Amino acid sequence: MKLSSYLGQLNVAETPLQQEWYARFKAGVRKGQALFESASPEKRSLYNRTFEQWVRTEEIKAWYGEPDGESLFQGTSVSSLTIPYEVETPLTLNGVEELEDALVHAYIDRHDRYEKDVISANLESVDKWVAEGLYFGVVLGSKMISQAFDLTAPADSVVFEVNGTLVDPHEITSYPQSIRKAYFEACRNKINCFKDVDITQTDFEKSLVLADISKPKIEKYQGRLMLGPVKCNEIAAIMSQRVTRLIREKTSGRISPRSLMLSIYDTDTPYTYHQVAGYFGKDMAPTLPGLTLLGSSGSCDAFKWLYVYRCSLIAQKIMKSSLYSEHARRFIPFVFFGVLVERDAEILLDLDRLSLLRYRGDISPYLEFCYLLPKIDKQLNEVEDLDLSEELIDRIR
Repeated sequence: MKLSSYLGQLNVAETPLQQEWYARFKAGVRKGQALFESASPEKRSLYNRTFEQWVRTEEIKAWYGEPDGESLFQGTSVSSLTIPYEVETPLTLNGVEELEDALVHAYIDRHDRYEKDVISANLESVDKWVAEGLYFGVVLGSKMISQAFDLTAPADSVVFEVNGTLVDPHEITSYPQSIRKAYFEACRNKINCFKDVDITQTDFEKSLVLADISKPKIEKYQGRLMLGPVKCNEIAAIMSQRVTRLIREKTSGRISPRSLMLSIYDTDTPYTYHQVAGYFGKDMAPTLPGLTLLGSSGSCDAFKWLYVYRCSLIAQKIMKSSLYSEHARRFIPFVFFGVLVERDAEILLDLDRLSLLRYRGDISPYLEFCYLLPKIDKQLNEVEDLDLSEELIDRIR
């Protein structure tokens, strides 16, 4: 199935949960916009410092969230159950259906392998909860999506002369806008994998900056450049819904997830990616520096932006680009995430909304930050107004 056909399956107008989320999301973003725009320079600085502390917390949690040897439970909250899926050879994907089948097989395999361990780790009965699926979500690298939709181009077809300038796509930000626009117009006729997909110049350039010469050692990729995926939130939402349905069907309802978070990341640092997207250097579009977040299913309430970041960092740490590692012969295409106790799932996640479309396109640090800002403001306002100068006197008695 081509990317254009896949994206055409998304029908948000007929989903009441989706429309409810859209209304809440719009209101939340506008509230965050107003908070920041009306804040003094000092308050804006405080917002950003608080946000940076939250980011640092997620990075520390990701640092100790990787399984240690054969350990099963590690980390905290949404990363307390972190389970890689390892295969002996790289997955050969000839279509998105094969990626979905691989995800379903991996989910069921890892569920059946660890179901008893999770049940025995709880004092109370959790059979009903576990039957909804041991894992609330899965994280995969961007090039799995690129393989599934054959987002490739002949390596020599993307380096050519435009208006007297030789353009190398990896250096796209170094060219003037007139050259970049002409290059985009020319590439639309040269690269077939995005045919019938409504992509902008910005979408195309984001795909180019994530283009990779490293790829699976599979014959059909010889001499080809693997491009980064586009419209990743939409891909994640559709794939989540399809995979969730397939898990129920393949197990005849024995495992029946309410919904499934599916996130997509890239190993590159996000600075150039954010530069071509127009976010870099903007106070209200902060950079999460560890990797590039591309897309995630689920509402921002169902699965928070910084949770996507933490789980992606852990997945990258486990994978270590092993998707293409011919040296160690260890390939880890997927990492699954679950929680240790049912209470965490109910408090930290919204298990009914993990398959919703977050919003169109790819992850937007601007929209995510705006939606998160009221929570930062609330935390700052709820701090007790202490006279810190009296602390020493009060403590020494």
